[in-house]
Parts: sequence; structure tokens; C-alpha cells
Amino acid sequence: MEVLSAVEQLRLRRHSEGDAPKQKNQPRKGQPESHSQSDSKSFVAGISGQQNICRESRWISLHDTASTNTNPVLLRGGQLNGEPKAGLGQQIRCRNTKCEHSSSPNDAKKLFKSCHNCSHLYCSRECRRAHWEKHRKACLHSRASNLCRQVLATCKDDLDSQRHLSMLARKGSLSQGRGVVRVLFRSAEAAEGFIKKGFQCMGEANYVRWPDLMPAEMGLELYSELLKLSTEYKPETKMLIYVAICVVSEAPGMGQAPVRWERQLVSRCAKLKLCKTMLVELEEKQTELQHPPSGVDVPERTEILILTFNFDQRSLHYNRELILSNILDILSRRGVALRKHYPEIFQRLQAYSEGQSDKFNPVTLHPRDTQTGQGFVCIIMPVHSEGDFIKLPSAADGVNRVTAIDVGSPVALAHLDEDELLQCTSKES
Repeated sequence: MEVLSAVEQLRLRRHSEGDAPKQKNQPRKGQPESHSQSDSKSFVAGISGQQNICRESRWISLHDTASTNTNPVLLRGGQLNGEPKAGLGQQIRCRNTKCEHSSSPNDAKKLFKSCHNCSHLYCSRECRRAHWEKHRKACLHSRASNLCRQVLATCKDDLDSQRHLSMLARKGSLSQGRGVVRVLFRSAEAAEGFIKKGFQCMGEANYVRWPDLMPAEMGLELYSELLKLSTEYKPETKMLIYVAICVVSEAPGMGQAPVRWERQLVSRCAKLKLCKTMLVELEEKQTELQHPPSGVDVPERTEILILTFNFDQRSLHYNRELILSNILDILSRRGVALRKHYPEIFQRLQAYSEGQSDKFNPVTLHPRDTQTGQGFVCIIMPVHSEGDFIKLPSAADGVNRVTAIDVGSPVALAHLDEDELLQCTSKES
């Protein structure tokens, strides 16, 4: 018993001196060496004295080391650039902002559904369809909008392209009045070809008079900007370039319906200087341009009616009703029933007059006068203040006849009667 107590005292003394961890780290008799080797490789040196490595639940194998020492990274479902490293713990989340479903990169590649036009990932077709309306603008327009900017830069820097567009702009303004040069590309690849190769790959370019600009084609914001620029620029030295790129995309169908194709135009505009060498040549051939050959068709005189009013969100209900009443009366005198022929425009004006909406974007109509049988252009365009009234090119635009009426004024019909009286007097004389 005395010997045993001495041994016990010796073991206790060694434990107090810090020798116990060394003894525990040594393999026990009869215990396989593989366990001790795996334990020693699984833990970092220096921490063995604080943890009990004898518990089998805390043993860590070599292939799990990275996954246990690395916190999981949650990624919003986007493109998977290459194969993910094994054991990083990354999670791919569905791109639908209202969905919290996530999965590992390998499972996401197998189970997730990608956008038809880019590499965004969704956990299901339902999430992809639900997120499409929010995602479509960035998906379709980001690349095409950037291409539009590059196309406009190429139109400015490429001398052959600048000369060709300047010729179209100057000849068009002399023969048809103010307008823009419209350059259409049928695909994004065609626009990229023009950026790389220049004039040889230019899209379809033609001159469009400013009254013929359509807001449905370019969007109301760009339409308002183009309309203002076209009435203010100097056609003798400047030109307006309107670039449109056709984007064809796949949109997810409803339910089990197949994927449908969508075609949209992404457009931008810019005001550029005319080519100087072209201007010199035109000055030398000024006589020829003023007297076009007999084989060239000269466009007919077009009547342009602009109905404008002061746009104010605080305007009285009576003033808004007056605007709608004057527009209906002016158009009805030409045999145009806005409610019948243009119901969508009528509903927008009615919502504005009743105070249901404080916003009304400009719109262009192409009706036909039932009395004369001739078509005319009608532009309904609000302005924000008295200083924002656009200076209409009635004097410089000799090809067209422009009439502007402030339909927000109580005497708008009186001005119209005076104008019609002047027309009758000029015809009789």
C-alpha cells in the first residue's frame, strides 16, 4: 500500500507540473496507432491541454477539416464562374428577392433554373417567372444601353460614318424640315459589328421628321427629350442622332406554356456636330440642293397641331376639366372623336382631369381631317412652367404648317377661331 501511495503521489506531482498532457498524448497500450495519428493531425499544436481528445464525438477526419474551420458563405444566385472548391461551404440563393431558398453550388447546377437570357439562377420556374418583370429591365437593357453609347461614340469618331450621317441630316432638314437621323440595328451583334468595323457595318439610317417621332417606340422620357432637342438645335451646324437596337429575348411562359419571344427597342439620342468637309461640299453645291432634280419627290406640306398646357400638380380641378374640354372641342371640329378613335389617350386625359393622376406624358396622334380628307399631326404636350414652353420651329420649318394652342387658356377656342378665319381669308384671296 505504501508503494502504491508513492506512485500515486508521483503521478499527482507530475500532473501538477504539466506532464499529464504529454502522457495522454502518448498512445495507450493496445490502442491502434491510427487513432493517435488522426488525432494529432486533426488538431493544431498547442491546444491539446484544454480539450479532451479521448471523446470520439470530437474526432475530426482529414476530409472535413476545411468545412468545419470555414464559415459558410451565402451567395445570391448568380453565375457560377468555374467549379467551386470542395468544402468551401458556399450556398447559392435564389435570385428572387422574395424567396429565401438556397442550395450548394453543385446542387444549384443540377436543380436551379437559369434565366433564358443571362446566368441568373432561380430555385424553380415559378420564382423565375415571378421575378421576370423586375429582372427584365436590367437583363435586356443593360447590354443594349451600353452598346447605344458606344454606337453614338463611333458615329462621332468614325469619319466615314460622321460624313454619311451629316449628309442625311443636312439634306433632310433642307427638304423636310427639322428632324433626327434614326439608326436602327436589328440585333446587338449588328451594333457590335459597327463598333468594331465602322461605316461598313452601319445599321439602317434614315431621316425622320420631328412630328413623326413615336413615343411608343422610344419611350416617353426619350420622346420628350428628342422633341425638345429637335425644336432647339441648329440644323446648319448640328444633327440629332437617334440610335435604336432591337433586343430579342426569351420570356418565361405562364404555367406550362412554352417560352415566348419578346422584341424590344433600346434607344438613346445625342446631338453631334455636322462633318466640316461635308459642309464645305454642300456650300459649293448649294444651287443644286436648292433646286432638286425633277425625279425627286418633294414631300407634301404637313399640318402640325400642337395642344399644350401648363403642367402643374397643384392646378385646380376646374383648370384640368378645361384642358380636357378644349382638347375634345378642337379635335371634334376636325371630325376626330378622341373617346372613339383614341380611347387609351382619352382615358389618360380623363384620369388627369379628374385628379386621379398628376402625370401626363406627351403623345403624338396621326388622325385625318374629315372635312378636307387630309391627315395631320396632333401633339398633346404638357409643360412644367411658363419658361419651359418649347420654341416651335414654325418660322424655320417652311415645309410644314405648325399651329400651337394653349388648351389650358379659357380663350383657346377664340384663338382657334381667329386662326381658321385667317385661313379662309388667305384661301379666298
